[in-house]
Amino acid sequence: MTYTLGLPDITREGAGAVEQQLRGRNEIDYVDVDQSTETATVTTNLSYGEVRDLIQQLGVAAN
Repeated sequence: MTYTLGLPDITREGAGAVEQQLRGRNEIDYVDVDQSTETATVTTNLSYGEVRDLIQQLGVAAN
């Protein structure tokens, strides 16, 4: 599945942390964090909630 998650008020550091966290997971096939649109596009076999939780563990708001 491919999900697009909103990342309100994401900083450059936060975007880098999200990309690093998700790219380090075997379950993640693709990740792109776009700071200008405040979104993350993720292709994975994880559920939407699991991806959101991974991002939120970094202290980044995701919806």
